[in-house]
Amino acid sequence: MGLYLGSSVFLILFLALSFYHYEKATVIAMNKERLKSSAQKISSQIIYSFMHAMPLEITRSDEFEVALYDKNRELISGNPMKVALEEGFYADSTYDYYVDMSAQLHHGVKFVVLKSRNADKEINRLILRVLAITIFSVGLIALVGYFLSKMFLKPIYNERIKLDKFIKDTTHELNTPISAILLSIERLKREPIEQKILQRVELSSKRLQKIYADLTYLLLDQQSHEVKMINLKELLLQELLLYEELANKKEITITRHLQDAFMEMDETSAQRLLDNLLSNAIKYNRQNGTIDLVLTPTSLSITDSGIGIAPQDKERLFERFFRANDHEGGFGVGLDIVKRICDTYGITIAIESEENRFTRIILNFSI
Repeated sequence: MGLYLGSSVFLILFLALSFYHYEKATVIAMNKERLKSSAQKISSQIIYSFMHAMPLEITRSDEFEVALYDKNRELISGNPMKVALEEGFYADSTYDYYVDMSAQLHHGVKFVVLKSRNADKEINRLILRVLAITIFSVGLIALVGYFLSKMFLKPIYNERIKLDKFIKDTTHELNTPISAILLSIERLKREPIEQKILQRVELSSKRLQKIYADLTYLLLDQQSHEVKMINLKELLLQELLLYEELANKKEITITRHLQDAFMEMDETSAQRLLDNLLSNAIKYNRQNGTIDLVLTPTSLSITDSGIGIAPQDKERLFERFFRANDHEGGFGVGLDIVKRICDTYGITIAIESEENRFTRIILNFSI
């Protein structure tokens, strides 16, 4: 943006300077033409008055000062002027002059000298006009640049906020299972091994493993994976074993209506797909809740009795780092992963939900 503003200002200054020089030359040329035309007009008046035996009278002007000289270069009328009495244009630091010799000694006048009273006034007006246009143009460019920078930098600013929030949430998510593992290890050092402590270590380890797997999938999602025919029923049963302890901890009842469903996809993506759906169904469920799994050859539906989804949040569910609430764990990448996998393999997603009642996610494998 700095380069844009700098180059724009430089261009405006260049154009302003070029315009000034061009207009200045035009003003000077027009001023000379007025001097010459006025001097010739005065000479014509002198000749006319002489031919009609009229007294010598010169029309005065606020724009010019007039002096008349005879053939001996003696002043006849007007104030003396320090200028060479030869026909042509002259100038000093302040005034422009023109000497005309077309009076031809009528009334004894050989030299008609005109001095411009306001030669610099038009130049000064031109300078002020150019400065005003330049300042206005620079201000306009700066204003446009400001709004363009706001428009172009807003997505970057929003992404930076998301990234900051993601880092904070990730730190929090990692800290919880790590602290649980460390505390359990300390107790194991002092006391006999208890089954609950081992379960806590196992659940915390699995939680860390899921965070690592999600982040690895996001960062390495461009790596090639082997696509093969997968039975989603078998893979779903394996994933349920991993989440059995977590579901038992919240006393969640899982009902299953599973048929064989085959699909060509890589196993890592299939695991991440099912893993995130099951994890959310448990995480956002209520204590003593239920989860209903229905798998057919063409679809999978997962229904939980949890907190549901607010209507205003449905459109943003698949945005990376978006979290509908801050009361449950997670940092907003699970459904983003689900959406990316579904888009890759042509799976359609439908979501049905009522707040504080249920959420149902339906995956349709048929094309």
